[in-house]
Amino acid sequence: MDMPSGRVEASVTHPEVTSAMEAVVVLPDEELIERFLTPGRDDSETAFRIMVIRHGPMVLGVCRHVLNQHQDAEDAFQATFIALARKAGSIKDRRVLARWLYEVAYRIAVRAKTNAVRNRMRERQGAEMSVRAAQNEAGWNELRPVLHEELSRLPDKYRTPVVLCYLEGKTNEEAAELLRWPVGTVKGRLSRAREMLRSRLASRGLALSAAFLVTSFSQNAVFAEVVPSRLIDSTVNSAIRQAGLGPAIDPLNIHSPRVHAMASQIAMITILVILTVAALVRASGWVPRLLTNSPESNNSVPAPCDVPTECSCGTHPT
Repeated sequence: MDMPSGRVEASVTHPEVTSAMEAVVVLPDEELIERFLTPGRDDSETAFRIMVIRHGPMVLGVCRHVLNQHQDAEDAFQATFIALARKAGSIKDRRVLARWLYEVAYRIAVRAKTNAVRNRMRERQGAEMSVRAAQNEAGWNELRPVLHEELSRLPDKYRTPVVLCYLEGKTNEEAAELLRWPVGTVKGRLSRAREMLRSRLASRGLALSAAFLVTSFSQNAVFAEVVPSRLIDSTVNSAIRQAGLGPAIDPLNIHSPRVHAMASQIAMITILVILTVAALVRASGWVPRLLTNSPESNNSVPAPCDVPTECSCGTHPT
């Protein structure tokens, strides 16, 4: 069963994609990760930004579904992509980055919710609710975390197609191509996943049909989330900084604005050092012999410094 079209992709028509990014935006996830990890590339930040744009709606949706608090969800969103920046090199199957991001986003969101409950929220009193209650917003605020809790417990071969098709909005054919599975396998595992979710939710007092589950994902799809530009920018900047990476500077390109900026910073630091040393010299009253014409200064012998017999702490100096 295909999801309705409407997903947000990192494509050349996406508002966050500039003309300079068009050559990179069409690359698959594994190539973006490779570019991000390769030292010295000047497009490493661009590659990372594309990954945030491409998978951001799904990640933000998962965080909001679990947390139900706007700021907490954005914090979890940033933490997820910071984890990607730090751990990208250890991801085994880079072709299906969405799978890794979902697992990390869910774990981070759950941990944040646990902390929030401990600190400022009352314990949620069970998950039982009627289908009618689940269809209104208050019901969804309770149902969505339970859905993701059970989804996270599915075996990987069932969870992954759900993430791709129901959370990122890919068609069965697109998911099959990405996973290198036959389309029939994707459809079969989606069907099995829906049935497993229905059964597990029923055991928790949520009598939802498999068809209602699909409708639920469709009407409340996480891929419909819009990631604000400010959140994309702050996430990319934080991730790059905390991962210890940054845009490469070509030392041979002396006309590069970044090189000029670095030169200006070095010059400013040098001036500050000189002024600081000069101030210290003036405050101490010491004048270098070469900078004075006073005969007195040429003939005088500096008196020996007084060496204390005891340190101020009462111990003898060593």
